[in-house]
Amino acid sequence: MHHLSDVGPHAYPQFQNCSEAAAPGMNSGFDRHAAVNNRPGQIESWQKIADGLLLCAAVTAKKSRLAYTHETCMYQFTPTEPTVDRLWLHIELWSPAIFRVKASDEKHPADPFAGLPEEGRMLIGKPQDVAFDVMEEDAFIRIRTAEMVISVEKETSRITAAFPDGCEFFAQCKNEFVTADIFDMAISDCGGEKAVFEALELDHDEVIYGLGERFDSIVRNGRTVDFDNKDAVGTTSRRTYMNIPFYLSTKGYGLFLNSGAPTQWDVATSEMSALYFCVEDNRMDYFVMAGPAPKDILHRYCTLTGFAKLPPLWSFGLWMSRNSYTSWDVVDDIAAKVRENDIPCDVLHLDTAWFRKDWDCDLKFSPDRFPDPEEHMARLREDGFRVSLWQYNFIPPNEGNTHYEEAVANGYLAKNEQGDPYQLPDCCQGSWTQDVIVDFSNPQARKWYGDKIEQLIRMGAGAIKTDFGEGIPRQAHYHSIDGKHFHNVYSLLYNAVVFQATQRASGENIVWARSGTAGSQRWPLHWGGDSQCTFEALAGTLRGALSAGMSGIPFFSHDIGGFIGLPTDELYVRWAQMGLFSSHSRCHGVGDHTHREPWTFSQEACDIFRFYDKLRYSLMPYIYAEAEKCTRTGLPMMRALVLEYPQDLNVRYIDDEYLFGDSLLIAPVLKPLSKARMRRVYLPAGVWHDYFTHERIESGGMWIERAVDLQTMPIYVRGGATLRYCACDRTLQHGMGKIVREEYWEK
Repeated sequence: MHHLSDVGPHAYPQFQNCSEAAAPGMNSGFDRHAAVNNRPGQIESWQKIADGLLLCAAVTAKKSRLAYTHETCMYQFTPTEPTVDRLWLHIELWSPAIFRVKASDEKHPADPFAGLPEEGRMLIGKPQDVAFDVMEEDAFIRIRTAEMVISVEKETSRITAAFPDGCEFFAQCKNEFVTADIFDMAISDCGGEKAVFEALELDHDEVIYGLGERFDSIVRNGRTVDFDNKDAVGTTSRRTYMNIPFYLSTKGYGLFLNSGAPTQWDVATSEMSALYFCVEDNRMDYFVMAGPAPKDILHRYCTLTGFAKLPPLWSFGLWMSRNSYTSWDVVDDIAAKVRENDIPCDVLHLDTAWFRKDWDCDLKFSPDRFPDPEEHMARLREDGFRVSLWQYNFIPPNEGNTHYEEAVANGYLAKNEQGDPYQLPDCCQGSWTQDVIVDFSNPQARKWYGDKIEQLIRMGAGAIKTDFGEGIPRQAHYHSIDGKHFHNVYSLLYNAVVFQATQRASGENIVWARSGTAGSQRWPLHWGGDSQCTFEALAGTLRGALSAGMSGIPFFSHDIGGFIGLPTDELYVRWAQMGLFSSHSRCHGVGDHTHREPWTFSQEACDIFRFYDKLRYSLMPYIYAEAEKCTRTGLPMMRALVLEYPQDLNVRYIDDEYLFGDSLLIAPVLKPLSKARMRRVYLPAGVWHDYFTHERIESGGMWIERAVDLQTMPIYVRGGATLRYCACDRTLQHGMGKIVREEYWEK
């Protein structure tokens, strides 16, 4: 990797003529190997301040060069002259278990996110009033709180942190080796363009999780992290809609990078003993959260970036959708068939075709195909159906689109150099390249758009789907922030505007969002984007859900059946089984003729779908109670086993089963029966009960094999759990109803 970004120019048509030295998607194409790396050295002065320590460090500098050793070519470091005078390090205490590290060549660097409102910021928490002591020794300056000790080595400015018992959990990596595989703490200067690097020690047995919705693996070690929100177009690649600059370590700490600037993470890739990250900015700003338990780390992360609010009860029912229902006649037919086929369901979603013209997003119902929307949505609600509406943050510049005309007239759009609405260059090929972008950094644009969403909710819509949001161009000009810093945090404002408008109009906490970043959990809920109709994409979707959960996203859904293509009956059933044991459940797929309604598949598939759908509805007292816990704890509904059993080394790499809340272990079947008729399941230590056979298993932490047919998705209940069932088997329109029975599963 020679650049801050490892994405090649071929991925961006508008950069076809760029040189290989330029990293696409970034303002400058920062080349780390051409930069002077100004490293903090000896501490020249320090002072205790109200929230911690302010340190001034002398500067030493290195530069990498291409060198040869026999026939091996590699980058190596060589000393050079610094390009900055000094480096400032600020260690702030935010709680007895959380500290913040800020580094820059300026004592008080400007905040590039200062122009954004709180709802568009990753960091919204406030520091506590922390009691701490500062002690100076011959070689160290130490800060002690009730839960940790932070040490700064005077000679090198190296920062470490340990628990009160002396066990170190965090340490900066200082690279004195000649090869340029580790870029440690440095302000790197490349012709006036700056980036800040940081490197942390990585133990040989340490595992890193998080960094957002990752479809490739829940484990980040040894995998390149493409930290750039984009349209993933599938769930089996490194692309993702949600990059979240937060990770968990099995060493007992978490780290949150408070920046939306272009970022690269290298976790045991260039160098196995180091985790390094960098931001294209002139300042570094990150928080370290001591655990040691991952549950505690997640909770502390949410004290910084916010906790999710509880979505309405009806949203936990089934959503029925397709891209796209094209008229009220089609919607009414779907509603009738839902009831005829005895499929419990609460939401009917209108995707891209509810406007006059498909995709011509003007936030107005087609008067021909969707007349009298208030009356129609009221009638559907009487039958127990909420209506969800699609829209996106782009506007087609089509004649007669009043939405576009208003946005242009009032300056609500991202702009080009000439001040006109920004559009992609002519060299860009693909769909909708002429669409313009709503600039949500503009407070007037936020109010204008929010008022329109609020009007739709008051007309009777239950929720709004915020599609896209991950692909805004850095080259455009925005009202309150530059594009480099806005790209990855744009979705925070986009989803906030729609969420808050819905909340004002209905009092309910919901948006159906695709893109996100740190803090996105404040605007629930998210779904996993456009998955392919394959078993591999089903497995990737599960990995994405678990990884997002370990990144602070508690409520996560996905398209039952897959979005791109047409699933077989078997794939549809397997996706439905997992989807109905996700926090939220939606059937959705591309094309008006590639249906995802269960009755469009075989009778057997429909019957199995109905069974699991009714099981979900009957378990709603458990599901809703667990969801409420998530809003207080920061834990996800779909929970990787390592969150619950961090001391069990066997679960560290398991990403094909999960806990659904506290008490249910779900083992989705991720292969066709033609490949396997046995499902291997790991049961952590404790007592587990097979939900279907009631077999009681005392596990010391062991693998079992469970025979599966199409009907069966293995579910295990943790010993000591009490499951409550309700009689709700049609809709959650009027609540869950009374508890009809309880099951206690003995310890």
